[in-house]
Amino acid sequence: MENKTQETNIEETRGLGKNKKYFWIMINTILVFVVIMLGYSAFRIVQGKSLIPKLPKIQTHIAENPVSNKIARTIDGILVEPGQENPYPLAFMIDNTPEARPQAGLSAASLVIEAEAEGGVTRYLAIFAASDLPDKIGPIRSARPYFIDWANEFSAAYVHCGGSPDALSKITRDAIVDLNEFYNAETFWRDNLRTAPHNVYTKKDLLQNFLASKGLNQGKFFGYNYKSDEDVALRPNTSEIYIPYKLKGFKVTWRYDKAQNDYFRLVDGQEYKDESGESIRARNIIIQVAEAKELDDKLRLDMTTIGEGQATICLDGKCQKGKWKKKSASARTRFYDQNDQEISLNTGKTWIEVVRPEIEFKVSS
Repeated sequence: MENKTQETNIEETRGLGKNKKYFWIMINTILVFVVIMLGYSAFRIVQGKSLIPKLPKIQTHIAENPVSNKIARTIDGILVEPGQENPYPLAFMIDNTPEARPQAGLSAASLVIEAEAEGGVTRYLAIFAASDLPDKIGPIRSARPYFIDWANEFSAAYVHCGGSPDALSKITRDAIVDLNEFYNAETFWRDNLRTAPHNVYTKKDLLQNFLASKGLNQGKFFGYNYKSDEDVALRPNTSEIYIPYKLKGFKVTWRYDKAQNDYFRLVDGQEYKDESGESIRARNIIIQVAEAKELDDKLRLDMTTIGEGQATICLDGKCQKGKWKKKSASARTRFYDQNDQEISLNTGKTWIEVVRPEIEFKVSS
C-alpha cells in the first residue's frame, strides 16, 4: 500500500510539473504575441495609419487622389478645379506678316485658327481663356467677316483694331462683344519698336479690366469631345503635315514629337517661336478645307464658314480624313470621321489650318 501511495504521489507530482510546464509555455506565447502586436502598433502609428479599419469616405478618396474631383475645361479639355471649367474666352486677331513676327503670346493660346486674309497673307484668330492671358498679346490687326463667325462660336470678346466695312457691320448685326482698339484705346498700346500697323498690343491686366467693366466672367459655349492619349507603343515614330500657303514665308510644316505626343510648327523649314522664345506646339492639328473668293480690288476674301466640307484631323501622330460641319454663325464647327461620328481630340492646344481647295497639303509618316 505504501509503495502504491508513493507511486501515486510521484505521478501527481509529475502531472503537476507537466501542467506548470504547459502553463509557462502558454504564458510565454502570449507575451511574445503581445510584444509583436505592440511593435506592429508602434510601426503603424509612425506610418500615420490606424489599426482600426474604416469604411471608405468620399473625402478621404479625394484627399488621396487630388485629381479625382477635377473636371475638364470647356475650351481645351484640361482638368481644372470645379468652378474653373468655363472661363470667359477672348478671340484675338493676330497679325502674321513678316513685320509682325515674332508675335507675342501666341504659344499660350488654347486654340488658333489660321486662314488667309488677302493676297495670300495669313492671319490668326487666337482663342484664350481669360484665366490664361499672357502679359503681352499681338500685334493686333483688323477684323474680317469669316473670322467673326469663328469667334462667335465661343461667344467670345472679339479683340481687333478696325476692320473691313463688312466686318464692322457684321459685329453690330451679330451683337458680338466688341473690343476694337479704335474705341477702347485704354486697353491697347503701340510699341515704338515696331512699325505701324504692326505695332498694336494689349495685355492681361488691361483685358481683365475690360471684362470686369462688362461683367464677363463665365463662358457660354460648347466644347469638343476629348479623350486620353494614345498609348506610346501605338504612336508612330514620326510624321509630318505640310501646308503650302501660296506665298513664301507662309509655308507651314507641323512635325510630330512622339515623346510629348504633340506637333511643333515650322515655317519655311524653320522652327517657329513667339516673342517669349517658346516654340509653337499643338496637340491636335486640323486642316479644314473651305471655299473662298476675292471681293474687291484690295483682294479681301469671302470664305465659307457655315455648312460642311472636307477636313483632315491629325492627333497621336496619325491623320484621318473626315469632314467639318457648322450649322450657323454662332454654332461650333465640329469635326467628324468618314462614318459621320464626331472625333474626340486630345486635351490641350489645337490649331486649325483653313485652306482653299486648291492648296494641296500633304501628310506623311
